[in-house]
Amino acid sequence: MVAGSNNVFDVRAADGRVCRCSLKGKKLKTDERFYNPLTAGDEVTWEQSSPDAGVITGLQPRRSLFWRYNEKGKARQAIAANMDVVLCVASAGMPPFRPRFIDRVSLEPVAAKLPFVLVLNKADLGIDDELAARLVDYRRIGFEIMVCSVETGDGIDQLRARIDGKQAAFVGQSGVGKSSLLNAMEAGLGLRVGEVCEKFERGRHTTVAAVLVHLADGVTRVIDTPGVRRFAIRGIDPLELPACFPELQVVQTMCQHGARCLHQDEAGCGIERAIKEGIMHADRYESYSRILYELQDTVQYEKAAGRPRPDYWKDDKDEYDYE
Repeated sequence: MVAGSNNVFDVRAADGRVCRCSLKGKKLKTDERFYNPLTAGDEVTWEQSSPDAGVITGLQPRRSLFWRYNEKGKARQAIAANMDVVLCVASAGMPPFRPRFIDRVSLEPVAAKLPFVLVLNKADLGIDDELAARLVDYRRIGFEIMVCSVETGDGIDQLRARIDGKQAAFVGQSGVGKSSLLNAMEAGLGLRVGEVCEKFERGRHTTVAAVLVHLADGVTRVIDTPGVRRFAIRGIDPLELPACFPELQVVQTMCQHGARCLHQDEAGCGIERAIKEGIMHADRYESYSRILYELQDTVQYEKAAGRPRPDYWKDDKDEYDYE
């Protein structure tokens, strides 16, 4: 599937034609409840009703899925499907580099053992010591890092080679340059790009729905996703969250409780020693703790209608709640 919304979808046929399709019935039958029935990259079965239209009858099993929690619909929202690699695009400045957003985006790929690449765009704006140190730490825990600049062309050829022959999802906040990177990798794509609001250091939405784009080689496919306002985390068992942080796999070997430890204030936990010894970056641990608190609070919050948001919600707002 190429793109779609409001139960109207563009499906690419085997011969390359793109047909406008609707769903057969009100919804597709799936094992899980999603806010949206389909997303870019999905493989579907469909019946043609006219030369350029048809009806979608089913969804093929997904080999991979990138999703977030949609708070309005209180369900998972599929963002991209069947990708071979997830690329999280961040900016060296305008909008600023936000590591806690990156930490949240990395959870699902790490848990699913899906290749995860952090793409730092706008490197021409300069990389200060703090940002350089964070990149070093991300490399240390196993994240692949690519540094690019659309303005100078640095790293563009390497990025194109990294996704060659694959289906790749580009994820990030508005304004970091996802569409600009894709346009730079292949002339003629013509994806819409937007400006960054200097007052608030935030981008404006230009990609309003995920779209699957076939590159000229006929085999490489990219999924350009909308900028994310808020990357909410739900539906993960708190005991499974450490598996989403590579460095916590090492910490577990230092804990008396092993995999049962949530690495908070348990007696015999090795997290304090791990932070002191540089096994886990202090801010990465802060990200982990905030996500854990959010997961633990979710059930209680949903049971208490009208309950005020907890303090951590307010604290984290500037970290990952933006356009």
